[in-house]
Amino acid sequence: MKVSLIITTYNSPDMLRLCLMSAAAQTRVPDEVIIADDGSGDDTRLLIEEFSRNFPCPIKHAWQEDRGFRAAEARNNAMRICDCDYVVMIDGDIIMERHFIADHSRLAQRGFFVVGSRSKLKPAITNHLIRRKSIQRHWYSRGVKSRFNSIYMPWLTRWTKDLYKKDWDKGRSANMAAFLDDLKAVNGFDSDMVGYGLEDTDIIVRLINYGLKRKWAKFQAIEYHLYHKEKSFVESNRPLLQNNLTRTMCKNGIKKL
Repeated sequence: MKVSLIITTYNSPDMLRLCLMSAAAQTRVPDEVIIADDGSGDDTRLLIEEFSRNFPCPIKHAWQEDRGFRAAEARNNAMRICDCDYVVMIDGDIIMERHFIADHSRLAQRGFFVVGSRSKLKPAITNHLIRRKSIQRHWYSRGVKSRFNSIYMPWLTRWTKDLYKKDWDKGRSANMAAFLDDLKAVNGFDSDMVGYGLEDTDIIVRLINYGLKRKWAKFQAIEYHLYHKEKSFVESNRPLLQNNLTRTMCKNGIKKL
């Protein structure tokens, strides 16, 4: 099974550098990396070109014009050029634990999609890691918030499968994986969702409506979220989510229906 890692980014080359470093250090390197770029400038392009020279797998750069926060369309752009069977999605402000791709590969199962959690890093340690160009983090490291989410004990995952059973909308596309043909079956993300908020909830709802079950990657597929200021939530996406609650397909996704 070939695995594609899709990384969403926007004008954060210092964070993207650490993210790509963690991708290259995986025990199971993805078969391709696709940068879903929401309109970054030349600094990001040059960084991707730098890494592409000696990276252990091909890196593709799916760039779109900067017209506001359009992460949904950025991810759709990446899926349009994806050449792998299975898609793992993260954001460019993530440092992956070295087993991250191997964990998601092992969890892949027909009839399921996978979501995981994340630990957040405090501002001081984020600045330290960026300055030192370091990706070394553990659950016991200083500056780690939500330490429970960074404990790596994959043999415990089976006991957490019903942990969030009542939370139908739980999960983030910053740690999510699914088969590409399942993502295409629901037409990817709803690109009408512009601005921060609910685009990941929306695709989770439609994958469930399509008949997939959700699998939790608790105690594995560990990631560390680099600190940045919180984005402002966009309320205009809420009616779009309500409109899609009973649907599997969105109209404005990978394909424009």
